[in-house]
Amino acid sequence: MTSFIYQNSRERCSVYILNDKIYHPLKLSFDRENPSYNTRDRPPSLAGRVIPKNVGNTFWGRVNAFDHKAVRGMLKKEPLLINCYYHDITPLTYLFCCNMSDKIVINDNSVEYNEKHISRLNKMVRILIKHGAVLESNVLLPYFERYPFQNEIFARRTFNLLLHKGLSVDNYVLLDENEIMLLEERKYLRRENYVFWGRKIISDCLRLKSRTLYHVYLRDIIKTKPQLNYDVIGVITSFL
Repeated sequence: MTSFIYQNSRERCSVYILNDKIYHPLKLSFDRENPSYNTRDRPPSLAGRVIPKNVGNTFWGRVNAFDHKAVRGMLKKEPLLINCYYHDITPLTYLFCCNMSDKIVINDNSVEYNEKHISRLNKMVRILIKHGAVLESNVLLPYFERYPFQNEIFARRTFNLLLHKGLSVDNYVLLDENEIMLLEERKYLRRENYVFWGRKIISDCLRLKSRTLYHVYLRDIIKTKPQLNYDVIGVITSFL
């Protein structure tokens, strides 16, 4: 295991793990008992999120609090922080798994509050990517699917930002329905009523890509090309 010690301006030290993921014991046990299950969906990790982090791990707290100035300063002082792990969580995925704690998602926040929240979230995403955070769809998007975006517009803004920064969804597969039903049950017990807009946005993107490939097939491959414009083809393929 590779680790390093970070010392802040108050001479307080924190230990961070590099490059080696440490999976939660519940996940390892689940993997052994269910070898054929797609563990990318990670239902056991829901319990692992409530275990407190080591005292002094201020970088995780600054990321979660959207403290942009502090995160910039810490990454400038110690660039290796962008590569640290907490269990299987990276600084970037940590932004999208904060709802896995015991905090209840409030349903009736004001429009101004929601707008401020998504702006702060996207700004932190830009900072982490600028300092070297890796965009891997199979690592990041399972958390993006589960994130409690307040509406579809906010989810699309964040997703378009990730695409603009280089995220590729070509080989991504949506979370298993069993995972979604587990989360829906959790929402019901906590009396939360948000929608998994992130899942819808990713699904729409994947569907659009498949239709685009079908358009290219009709246009360029078959010998007898249909005398249809792209609007008509789009309506036809919408039923596929």
